[in-house]
Amino acid sequence: MQTDGADLQGQDQIRSYPNSIQKLARYFQTFRRDAAIAELADMLDRDRRIFAVCVVDDFSRPLGIIRRDKLFLLLGKRFGWDLMGKRMALEITEEAPVFPGDTNIFTVSQFLSAAFKTGGPEMENRFMILTDLQGIFTGMLSFQDLSNYFVEMTNRDIAMASLLQERFLAGAGEVSGRGIEINAWSLPAKGVGGDFYFLKNLEEGRFFAALCDVSGKGIAASLVVSMVWGFLRAYAIKGGLGDLIVALNSSMVSTFHLEKYLTGFFMIYDAGTRQLQFADMGHSHNVFLRDRVFHRLEKAKVNLPVGIELKIKPAIFRLEIRPGDSLLVYTDGITEQDNPQGEEFGDERLLKLAFQSRAGEKALDALLAPALDEFRKNTPQRDDMTSLFFRF
Repeated sequence: MQTDGADLQGQDQIRSYPNSIQKLARYFQTFRRDAAIAELADMLDRDRRIFAVCVVDDFSRPLGIIRRDKLFLLLGKRFGWDLMGKRMALEITEEAPVFPGDTNIFTVSQFLSAAFKTGGPEMENRFMILTDLQGIFTGMLSFQDLSNYFVEMTNRDIAMASLLQERFLAGAGEVSGRGIEINAWSLPAKGVGGDFYFLKNLEEGRFFAALCDVSGKGIAASLVVSMVWGFLRAYAIKGGLGDLIVALNSSMVSTFHLEKYLTGFFMIYDAGTRQLQFADMGHSHNVFLRDRVFHRLEKAKVNLPVGIELKIKPAIFRLEIRPGDSLLVYTDGITEQDNPQGEEFGDERLLKLAFQSRAGEKALDALLAPALDEFRKNTPQRDDMTSLFFRF
């Protein structure tokens, strides 16, 4: 007997929660335990969208399931109809996990993950049964339905995280009136990523800039990016660069408990004194260009990344800027990008583009993006890519 889900007596006893498993139910067909198998086969033959039915007792309480594929496999054997057609449904009913319909979707997922590790006959059915609080059948869904839900949810989350990062970069700030040109560029590898830059005008002709590379990828990394972005935007930089980094480290540790960290290059430039203060927090991907020569910014002390120690005392370095100097800060996703032959893009190609840009050919991002595309050809982008190019 086929029962429409809207008429199920237990369905209106299930409270509707946004994350309750009941909302994913797709199959509402039931079959009496004492009904003939041939009757069920006729019903399934008429509606090929039904992949399983729930066998119930006289009070609509579930006893198990019968799958379409297994039923017709039995009937398709030699003398299958003769041997099985008149037998009762209960005789071929299989066990399946049963959950109250108001159970949280994530709780069900955790149960199934644990069950798959240990195995068991109920895992072979690939369907689950839902009930109301009195144990009356309210619907079924397949494990694949649950998996599809999480795939769709992940895709929505990635799209939202990607949109947020686009807004972050669009609102990364602009530096004006400081006698400096800044070219900023970022391209995540998977829609969302762990690279970002931040720019902020300060008082008295100064500005702040940061380029960070968060550990991990995807949505997890985007959560760290959101937290750090909000911190940098809200933090009043009055006590200097060291105080900012110490406060950021404290916030990272208290939020992520040493499980997430970031490398980063943080700087403050004073246009009046032409003094550049910077702290390289385990990042190391930076090049200083003076005249026609590039220099690595040598540090007497190497700082650890932000978020891996409870307390830090970052070393701050100073550099006197001359007219015509340039500074390039970037993430390793650019230089480590490979091509079909396994060759990396490397520092040399990047520096050549930086010199071309400084000579006035084009902005660095207008040179870098097509150069990377041409280099990697059909090789996937391996990592997030971000750069900041300062021309003083």
